[in-house]
Amino acid sequence: IKEVNAKLIGHYHYYGVTDNSNAIRAFGYRIRRKMFEVLNRRSQKKSLTWEGFAKLEKRFPLARARIYINIYG
Repeated sequence: IKEVNAKLIGHYHYYGVTDNSNAIRAFGYRIRRKMFEVLNRRSQKKSLTWEGFAKLEKRFPLARARIYINIYG
């Protein structure tokens, strides 16, 4: 999770400009879904539900999408 968060923060710093907020938010959502898929591949049956993933994410939160550069001000 630490490595994923470092990469996410780097991505948000680079692409986090004012007019790019929807794309940044969509990227964060796609990463969250991919993390769920990767964690769910541990066995042949579904071992993780969205509720379980939400509990896991509370304990180990992913970095949230944020605008770092305001080009208008």
